[in-house]
Amino acid sequence: MAKKRLVISMENTGIYSFDLCLFLEAASIDYCSFNPLHLKRSLGLVRGKNDRVDAERIAYFAYLHRDELSYSKLSGSSIIRLRDFAAERKRFVKQQAEYKGFLTDRKDCEMTSTIERAAHMVKILDEEIASVEEEMLQIINSDPSILRNYELLNSIKGIGTINAMNTIIHTNNFQAFETARQYACYLGIAPFEHSSGTSIKGKTRVYPTGAKLLKADLSQAANSAIVWDKEMKEYYERKRKEGKAYGVVLNAVKFKLVGRMFAVVKRGTPFVELMTYKK
Repeated sequence: MAKKRLVISMENTGIYSFDLCLFLEAASIDYCSFNPLHLKRSLGLVRGKNDRVDAERIAYFAYLHRDELSYSKLSGSSIIRLRDFAAERKRFVKQQAEYKGFLTDRKDCEMTSTIERAAHMVKILDEEIASVEEEMLQIINSDPSILRNYELLNSIKGIGTINAMNTIIHTNNFQAFETARQYACYLGIAPFEHSSGTSIKGKTRVYPTGAKLLKADLSQAANSAIVWDKEMKEYYERKRKEGKAYGVVLNAVKFKLVGRMFAVVKRGTPFVELMTYKK
């Protein structure tokens, strides 16, 4: 970071900090937008909270890390629009899950007007979700760089429309993360060593902090890959025979899928299933 240069530091609060970021970029002012959880856990044991104190703590954090700051930048308009549609889709999916749960609980009950309305809402939300996904595909098709990566991701068995869209949105079309492991850490599927001295020799583990909804969608992709991808199926069956727990092996498959996604984008060519060429 250059000396005597103004840099604005802030907590990333989503839509609440969006307008400020727009203003700073229009004024060519550098800024750093920090993850709230990162800030909270980096400031140590603190007491009291108000806007002034929070501002001082954020400024102090930025000063301490001034030599390693990386400036933030808003995503392109296509990514921002995709993110908004993805949030809308998530709301519809959540509402639909509630209605489906209601219907499941009452599947043996006598048909009532309440149950009929719930079934009707499931149908309406199906249509709304399909409509949102269609608009998202239109945005993808209108942006060549996004379309290229979207098609590359879809060449991987297990990765479908939703996981491809999610990955493009949350990696800012593969500009926000340099490596697959960085993105895996963001998702909460990267394993880390758990040991200390000679007394603690724990197994490697993943940590609960992460994008849980993205991880859930990726779990579906992993299950699909285990069924349709020969290499993944062979890997899964081998690890299960070795005594590995289902969740541990599934997480490893998710990690492999993330690695494949970054590999095809970096290489610029579709995924090739090597097992096809083995005799």
